[in-house]
Amino acid sequence: MIKSPNFWKKTNILSLGLLPISFIYLCVLKLYQLFSKETFIGVPIICIGNIVVGGSGKTPMVIKLRKLLNNYNKIFVLTRGYKGSKKGPLIVSKDSTYQEVGDESIIHAKYGSTCVSKNKRLGAFLCKKERADLIIMDDGLQSKDLVKKIKILVIDSDYGFGNNLLLPAGPLRDRIGHTISECDFIIVFGNPKDDKFKKITGKKNLFFAQKIITIKRLRKKKIYAFSGLGNNENFFSQLKKSKYEIIKFKTFPDHYNYSEDDLENIINEAEKYNLPIVCTEKDYVKVPKQFKKKIFVAELDIKIFSLKNFVNSMKQRLVKS
Repeated sequence: MIKSPNFWKKTNILSLGLLPISFIYLCVLKLYQLFSKETFIGVPIICIGNIVVGGSGKTPMVIKLRKLLNNYNKIFVLTRGYKGSKKGPLIVSKDSTYQEVGDESIIHAKYGSTCVSKNKRLGAFLCKKERADLIIMDDGLQSKDLVKKIKILVIDSDYGFGNNLLLPAGPLRDRIGHTISECDFIIVFGNPKDDKFKKITGKKNLFFAQKIITIKRLRKKKIYAFSGLGNNENFFSQLKKSKYEIIKFKTFPDHYNYSEDDLENIINEAEKYNLPIVCTEKDYVKVPKQFKKKIFVAELDIKIFSLKNFVNSMKQRLVKS
């Protein structure tokens, strides 16, 4: 995944200079969307994704949705296993490692059946073979490989749409208006009154949500935190909103593989200030075993406002032919 550069946040000379390449990107994207054919596999598919490069909360939203749709007997999460060495398709097992299937796949497998496949079609057919009655895709809104019953766009209010420009001038994978029109539901993490979202205020299936961080067994409020995410600032912001005082915050690239030296440096620095160490669940799965006891995990849950309405709307859409 591309690391989000600072010039993606606001329009500037650098982003404007890249607009010709963004135009080429848009032309290629339109041709892909025009000529690609989606495969119907006979199992309903929900796709949860974002419109910008970087973290927006789609993975915790997938986990939340799996829990909410408990009327289905066998839900599979389908992911490409970013940075994993295995091409798949394969079912994540207790013996799978993040080096093989990617960090997000290991997290998904904690909550239920998870399939990793670089080729989404092959992965979906494997899920069907394993008797899945519902498939939830983690990412893939822009792909045209599978027929999706429901498309859910996740937006993080802290970052929004960045400078509103397409790659590489900005963080957008696709046009805002086009993506909104293609999606059935929109989940915005943030304040319903935020001006950044005036373009989608009138959308019928627009819901707002809140990220809630829980750190079990941690009593102190002054902490040392680190993360390797698509949007590290978001984790920093969520910790502050949860009333933690971040004395030191160390950032790494998204999906970063931590070495023993990395962890030893973090632990030594934290011990100088007598600070507990906190990281995300995605980072924790990549922490070498011998260091895990010295690190607290910030577990992320999602609170969806108008939850009953959201769940009922989802179930109604799923049963429609």
